[in-house]
Amino acid sequence: MSRLRLGLSIGALVLLGLGVWAGLFFQRMRTAALQWEGSVAEILSERLDKQAGTMTMEFTSRLDAPLADIWQAFSEPERSAEFSETIRVSRLLQTQGNRKLVLFEMVMLGQPQRLSMQFTFLPGENRVRIRSVESQLSDIQGEYRFTPSPDGTKTLLTYTGTLKDKVSLPVPLALQKNAARESFVSTVRALKKGVESQNKAGS
Repeated sequence: MSRLRLGLSIGALVLLGLGVWAGLFFQRMRTAALQWEGSVAEILSERLDKQAGTMTMEFTSRLDAPLADIWQAFSEPERSAEFSETIRVSRLLQTQGNRKLVLFEMVMLGQPQRLSMQFTFLPGENRVRIRSVESQLSDIQGEYRFTPSPDGTKTLLTYTGTLKDKVSLPVPLALQKNAARESFVSTVRALKKGVESQNKAGS
């Protein structure tokens, strides 16, 4: 191959590579822009996978309220029963530094459940870590991340976590995934109601 042909071939590959990169770049930009536009349901995106008794999950949701309002509502998990359709009891058991231990009684998969959860608040990082301290059916570990929109009027909520079975459940995987979805949706709806309650109290 002559140097000219080799140069043209390399140039074509470089241009092709730049074209692919540019396409991916603008696609990411478009995706990033779309997450702040239009109306959305509670779940913006999800990933669910279960291997060897452990479910790994990631959910995102967009909340049309500033980060400060969302954070304030989320920082009071002991008030969850006021705003949630599935939580019957939410009681603060302990506060220590940036941590809270909260007892929950709720209905999941049609069955009453009782568990205590520890919340670790990291306001400087817009993150909250959670883990189950006492739970009948599963060990839970996860993290909520809060990302403000460029104009500061909306918040992207991202939950990542694992749920490890403590007992073998005779429940189809599809139903377990639906329960995970419903749990996240319940959290989002409770957050929205919590923010509405704050706004009413402040008006």
